[in-house]
Parts: sequence; C-alpha cells; structure tokens
Amino acid sequence: MPDILIVEDNPVNQKLIAFLLARSGYTYDIAENGTLALQRLDESEYRLVLMDMMMPVMNGYDATRAIRQNPKLKQIPVVALTANAMKGEDEKCKAVGCNDYIAKPYSKDQILAAVTKFIGKAPGAPSKPA
Repeated sequence: MPDILIVEDNPVNQKLIAFLLARSGYTYDIAENGTLALQRLDESEYRLVLMDMMMPVMNGYDATRAIRQNPKLKQIPVVALTANAMKGEDEKCKAVGCNDYIAKPYSKDQILAAVTKFIGKAPGAPSKPA
C-alpha cells in the first residue's frame, strides 16, 4: 500500500515531489488530475493526499469536496499545493476540506513537515533527511 497519493498535473512537479518522498522513505502513486485521484483512492488505501488545486479535467477543489463526501475517504488528510498565494487562499482550501495548505514554490522542508505532521516518519526513512 503506497503511503501518499501525489495529485499534480505538472510532470516536473510530479518528479520533484516523488524524488523527495522516495529519498525520505515514503511510497507514493501519482494522479494527473482530480478524476484520476478519485479512481486511485477507490482502488488503494493511502495515508495522505498531496493535492494540486489547479488542474485540468477535475481541479483539486472539486476532488477534495468529493473526497470529503465519501464516507470511506473523508478522514484521509489532504494537503493543498497551490501557486495561488493570494490572501484567503488557505481559507478557501480549508473550506473545501483540505487539512493544510502549502503555497508554491514550496521547499523540501515544507513538504516533509506536512507529510510527517499527518503520517509521521516513514518506516524505512534514512537517518539523515533527504
């Protein structure tokens, strides 16, 4: 069972987050949009979702709303990743059900802090941080 579902449409961002998570001992899957994320969440159990909020097909706001409406998924932590750093964006993300919010560009420390906050250190994590 993968630890984390990365929901991100940008291939560069996908690779960066995936590399960081893998180096830190976490397992992950990637979905390119909210529709695919909901399919993956239906097929596998995850401990955390890192959700880009602006994507084609189904954005992160709608996907998070759908997660929160599904009794099987509503407890999974969702961390919003967004390039929109406008005032009030964090409240907007939390209003749809996100547990936390990270503005892009984010640092590896911000991503790892959010991951460990919600699911703890990876069981196979290296002794030094990635």
